[in-house]
Amino acid sequence: MNAASPERQTVDLSPMDLVEVYTVTDPSLAEIVKAALQRDGIACWIEGENQAGLAGILSISLLTRARDADRARRIVKSYDHRD
Repeated sequence: MNAASPERQTVDLSPMDLVEVYTVTDPSLAEIVKAALQRDGIACWIEGENQAGLAGILSISLLTRARDADRARRIVKSYDHRD
């Protein structure tokens, strides 16, 4: 791949691989969204929530299995009021 041709690299994901579906800076919102996903049967993990003293500054990622990512992103949209 060279700089003149903007080709995208494809990554083969297993349905069980973890992928990021949402990022926030508010740990409380991360927990609310995680609970909503779990209520809909989607396993969810939070990465970066233990940022002692840096809440509101650094990003917190919500991760789901690749197989659940599209459905999770649709659910998350109802909690995203950042517009």
